[in-house]
Amino acid sequence: MSSEISFAQLFDSHYPMVYRTALGLVGNRADAEDVAQDTFMAAQKALPGFRGDAAPATWLYRITVRTAGRFIARRTPTPVSDAEVAPASSAEEPQDLLKAMQRLPLASRTVLLLVCIEGRSHAEAADVLGIPVGTVASRLHTARGQLEKLLAISTP
Repeated sequence: MSSEISFAQLFDSHYPMVYRTALGLVGNRADAEDVAQDTFMAAQKALPGFRGDAAPATWLYRITVRTAGRFIARRTPTPVSDAEVAPASSAEEPQDLLKAMQRLPLASRTVLLLVCIEGRSHAEAADVLGIPVGTVASRLHTARGQLEKLLAISTP
């Protein structure tokens, strides 16, 4: 891999995806920039050992998700449970959706981000997260239910 693509090429072609993913997971631009920077620092360090078993984007998704998870763990003492979540007043603006997503547990937020926002298939999300496809489907179902409760809307 390292002989096929340089770090500069990897950075240039994948930074927007890494930043979007980080933003969806950590919830604000400053933190997303920090996570993206940490992701690429980790990728640069690991690039010589990358065997190419996965696509570069999948490899970077994995690093981004792990990096964001560590960032969130340092920032947030405990995850928010369903019982602690109060519904939002309305779901009229996209900001309500983004705020609601930030209140979801990281596993739910991650699968929603990969499948619903980034448009990855269940199989791709499973590959990124290192979990079975059925677990992706289950987490997605749970996450949508949690999000519905947070937004206090009903789905058709």
